[in-house]
Amino acid sequence: MPDRILIVRAGALGDTLMVTPTIRALKQRDPEAEVDFLCSQSARPLLEENPLISRLFSLEYRNVPYFFSREKRRLAREMRQRQYRLAVLLESGRRFRELIEHSGAREIRDIRDTHDPLAHSIVNYQRAAGCEGVMMPMDLYLTPRDEMRAAEMLRGLPRPWIGFHAGYGPPSGKDSRLQSERLRAWGPESFARLGQIVRQRHGGTLVLTGSGGDVLLASRISELLGPHLFGQQPPLVLAGRTSVREMAAVIEQLDVLVTVDSAPAHIAAALGTRTVVLWGPAIFEQTHPHGDPARVIVVRHPVSCAPCYGTPLMKQCQRNICMEAISPARVAAEVEQLLADRNAVS
Repeated sequence: MPDRILIVRAGALGDTLMVTPTIRALKQRDPEAEVDFLCSQSARPLLEENPLISRLFSLEYRNVPYFFSREKRRLAREMRQRQYRLAVLLESGRRFRELIEHSGAREIRDIRDTHDPLAHSIVNYQRAAGCEGVMMPMDLYLTPRDEMRAAEMLRGLPRPWIGFHAGYGPPSGKDSRLQSERLRAWGPESFARLGQIVRQRHGGTLVLTGSGGDVLLASRISELLGPHLFGQQPPLVLAGRTSVREMAAVIEQLDVLVTVDSAPAHIAAALGTRTVVLWGPAIFEQTHPHGDPARVIVVRHPVSCAPCYGTPLMKQCQRNICMEAISPARVAAEVEQLLADRNAVS
């Protein structure tokens, strides 16, 4: 029987991508090992084409207790059949520990035993799996069909293609997360002003990405951009019109992406897209998007109260001055530099 390892990280899209270096590290250490992965249902599309994963499980309702969850009991039965030597638990919640204990894994390694708050998540995930913790690139595998769909959406539009990702998808319904999302936001007025500067200087097409939950925000940005001058291309609003994989394929095709601290920042870093990430309250050392430093620029404005994640300040904050202080002119300068780099390479 082959050595079988289960990795458990049922989080958001960016969290999931940051585990992919751990999969690669385990396979490099033992190419014959079978590495399975339990992810969230929403993040599953990012792993479906990963050739290093032997079997992919997904969980839709992560917070339902094991005893009341038919889904978790079914997953436990399926995982028991795999007879894991090792389960790497990258979730801190007790309900995940309970699920993995029912999987029958002979050994469970819990990230809480090795977690270093000063280290990046990519490093902490590898350490939890017993691998050397180093910053390795993230993996995201797109298919020719994904790339063809993106090409169809962008075909015929004048370049450069500059993407704006302003939102976070559907509301989670949890107050703490809603607050964290609000604090990471850069207002639609700021995106619109940036769009005006970029279009005036470079022309091209603005591409507004997002999920169904971002449609109103993307539409508002498009509205604020105002009447389009003669010969000026209106924004392409793709929010709510793409799957996760299609959105990733569009991001891969962009000349530059400007995004808040959300999943597309990690998607762009994994795919090598030139990206400007607007960063505010989150802990940079733990979760910044890891990619080619010449292609991933993080714009921050230092304030005394940031980072506030994991502190009482986050719940008390009524105004995200860390994001408000990032000026559209400053972001436009970074976009211009990335476009110049791209043109120099071309």
